[in-house]
Amino acid sequence: MESELNIPSTVNDPHYRYKMPRIQTTIQGSGNGIKTNWVNLPDVSNALKVPVEYPIKFISRELGANTDIKPNSYLINGSHSAEDMQKLLDKFIKKYVLCPKCHLPEIHGKIKVGKKDIKSTCRSCGSTCKLDSAHDFAAYIKRNPPPYEEDDKVAGEKVAPEKEKEKEKKKKETKIDKELKKNIKECCLGLPDKIKDEEPIEKNIDEIKQFLAKYDFSLDLKFYCFTFGIIPTEIYTKSFEHRLPIIKHFIEKESDNNPDEALYNFLIGFQDLIFSRQKGKNKIYVPSVLYYLYDRDILSEDFWKDYLNGVVQKKYQSILNSTDGEKQLKESAKDFSDWIETGPYEGDEEEKKDKEKEKEEKENEKEKEKEKEKAEDEEENKKGKGKEKKKKNKKKKKAEEKEKEKEKEKLKQKEKKEEKEEKEEKEDKKEEKEDKKEDKKEEKEEKKEDKKEEEEIDIDGI
Repeated sequence: MESELNIPSTVNDPHYRYKMPRIQTTIQGSGNGIKTNWVNLPDVSNALKVPVEYPIKFISRELGANTDIKPNSYLINGSHSAEDMQKLLDKFIKKYVLCPKCHLPEIHGKIKVGKKDIKSTCRSCGSTCKLDSAHDFAAYIKRNPPPYEEDDKVAGEKVAPEKEKEKEKKKKETKIDKELKKNIKECCLGLPDKIKDEEPIEKNIDEIKQFLAKYDFSLDLKFYCFTFGIIPTEIYTKSFEHRLPIIKHFIEKESDNNPDEALYNFLIGFQDLIFSRQKGKNKIYVPSVLYYLYDRDILSEDFWKDYLNGVVQKKYQSILNSTDGEKQLKESAKDFSDWIETGPYEGDEEEKKDKEKEKEEKENEKEKEKEKEKAEDEEENKKGKGKEKKKKNKKKKKAEEKEKEKEKEKLKQKEKKEEKEEKEEKEDKKEEKEDKKEDKKEEKEEKKEDKKEEEEIDIDGI
C-alpha cells in the first residue's frame, strides 16, 4: 500500500504533483471510552496547508463525535477506520482546499472570511470564488479564520509589520499624565449617557463614535472607556444582550484593522470594571458574559486559550493591564474555560444541553402544578369542600361494590347453568343406556321366538 495519496485521493493520475500522507490511526481504550488517535494529523494538515485542527474538526462534525486535541495527541471519540476517515477528509478537501473553478489545491493563504461568506482566491487560475458557507464547519472557520497572506508578504512567513512594532514601543513609553487621566475620566462618565437601549442599534453606534472621536485616544484607552460605558451596572441583563451587536461592531469595525488587540483591551476594561470598580461584586457573571461574547462570535476559542496562556498579553501590551485583575478574571472564568476545553461545539452538545434544560423546566413546572393542586385541596378542605369529596368517594366505593356483586351473581348464574348442562348430559346418557338395554332385550326375545317357531316347524315335518 502506497504511503502517499493524491489531493484528493479520488484523483487517479499517477503523475499528479499534489500529494498528502495516507491517514494513520490507532485505537485507544475500550467500551464507552474507546477513541481513535489520528497519529499523523500534523503531516496531513501540513500537506493540505491548512491549520492542524481543521481536518479533525470537520471530520468530527461529520461523525457527530467529540475531539480531544493535545500536543502529540489528536483524538476522536469512538472507533473509526482510516478508510472511513479518508472519505470524509476528501469531502473536506473538495469544500475547503480545492479551488471551486480549477479544482487544484491552490487557495491556501488566500481564504478571506466575511460575515456571510467565505471567499478564496486561487493562486493557479486567479479566480475568486465562494466556499461552502452552509456547512456546520463554516461557523468554525469564521470563528477561527486561517492566516491570510497579503500580496507583499512572503508566503508562509509570519512577520509582524514594522508599524505594529512601533505601536508597541510607543505604548511602553506612554505615561498617563494628569490631563490624560482627566480625559479618560470624562469619557468614562459621559459615555453611558450616549447608550440608550430603547433606540435603534445603528443610532447608538453613531452616537458612541461621535463621542469617542472627541478624544484622541490610543486603541487601548479607547476600548477601556468603551467597556466602561457599554457594560451595564447590573451586568447580566437583557440590556447587555441588546448591546452585544454594538460591542461586535466596535471590535470588528472601529479597531484600526486589529480586532484581536481591541478585544484584548476590551477584556482589560472588563476586568477593571468587575474587580476594581465593583470590587468583585458581580464576578459570578463573568462566565455568562464571556459565553455571550463567544456565542456572538466576538470572542473565539483560540483567542481565549491564547489569553489563558499569556500569548495575547505578550503580543499586545497595555499600560492599563493589571496583573491581579487578570489573575482574578481567569479564576472567575474557570467554568467558561473548562467549557471551552471540552469542545462546546462538538457534535450535538448544545442541543443536548438545551434538551436537558427543557426537561428540567418541564419537571419544575410539573412539581409546581402538583404543589398548586395540593394547596387547592387544602383550601377546599378548609372551606368544607373536603366533605363533598368524601361523599363522592363513598358513592364511588358503593358503585364499585355493586359492580362486584353483579359480577359475582353473573358468575353464580354461569356456574348454575354449567351444572344444569352437566345434569342434562348425564340424564341423556342414562336414557341412552336404558334405550340400549331395552333394544337388547327386545332382540333377545325376538331371537327366542324365532327359535320356537323353528322348533315347531321341525316337529310338523316329522
